[in-house]
Amino acid sequence: MDEASALKDKRPVASTPIPGSPWCVVWTGDDRVFFFNPTMHLSVWEKPVDLKDRGDLNRIIEDPPHKRKKDSSDDGSNADADDDDDDEEERSSKTKRYKLDHPDECEGKNGSSQMGLPLELRIGHFRDMLLERGVSAFSTWEKELHKIVFDPRYLLLSPEERKQIYDQFVKARMNEEHKEKKCKLQQAKEEYRKLLEESKITSRSTFKEFSEKYGKDPRFKQVQKRKDQELFFTQFISTLKKRDKENRIRLRKMR
Repeated sequence: MDEASALKDKRPVASTPIPGSPWCVVWTGDDRVFFFNPTMHLSVWEKPVDLKDRGDLNRIIEDPPHKRKKDSSDDGSNADADDDDDDEEERSSKTKRYKLDHPDECEGKNGSSQMGLPLELRIGHFRDMLLERGVSAFSTWEKELHKIVFDPRYLLLSPEERKQIYDQFVKARMNEEHKEKKCKLQQAKEEYRKLLEESKITSRSTFKEFSEKYGKDPRFKQVQKRKDQELFFTQFISTLKKRDKENRIRLRKMR
């Protein structure tokens, strides 16, 4: 089976809203079930936390609307024909309603309406999708696929192009997250230094004394690693000792 056929089997074929919640149960062509939240524009395979205690959820999942069988009737062939018409109308009505409620799941699934766009623009849309869907820079294509496979923008690129852009995206995001982490640590270090200055510690103070007195200060906690907290303290104390030494030399010269 080629990728196009496999993807077709995985597309949504029916949906049922879960009463009293923003979620819908969605069935795919290969008989799998996922949960869709149109408000958050979010699709997940795992049962959402706010549905964990729903006792009626299994009943809903085990009763897919597209597989319901019509009830037997004693009215003969005409009644059966009427039932067929009613079922067809009901299926048509549900399909139309689903398309109205979930346009991203139902419209343009083959991407044909957008395939005429320039490659650069399609790549831009694909990158936006990866970012919006929260694709992790520290995961794999296979593990992240469920986040994007039902988004219409997934089909804007060929299989080779998707993987190539994904790899580029992940590499860029890793670099960006590394820079963000470094910047965050630098900001935390500056706040920590302000705390050291305000604490009026001396060159004879110890890290244990400082941490016991200021350990609950948010600026202390911002530096999350203990070794960094102690390192920054030691560097500050070294500066104090150097300053004290310079002051002593200056005083001797003044005598």
